[in-house]
Amino acid sequence: MMTTTSYLFALFIYWLAAGVGCRLLYVMVFRHLSSMWSGATTGIVAGLLLVPSYAAADANTLAPALIVGVFNLLFAGGMDAALGPLLMLSLGAVVGVIAGIITVRLSTS
Repeated sequence: MMTTTSYLFALFIYWLAAGVGCRLLYVMVFRHLSSMWSGATTGIVAGLLLVPSYAAADANTLAPALIVGVFNLLFAGGMDAALGPLLMLSLGAVVGVIAGIITVRLSTS
């Protein structure tokens, strides 16, 4: 079992890698789109990668909602088990799109 320090370290490393990946996607792919679309697509990717969720109702640790939702949907009880993480994932995607658009609007002003 992981200690609290190693768990937080692993979660920090995941978020750092996801953030760097989102930045690289923006620089290499999304920058060529219009400013609103580049912000929205970068935001949705960041929202999908960075949103955490509990793996189960009785769990006390977090994991990426994308992974939890897919694994619960496929292997751990179907849609009933995956509903919570998928709702968190959709909320993260919406917040990511809004944040991406606002960030691009502020940077071009």
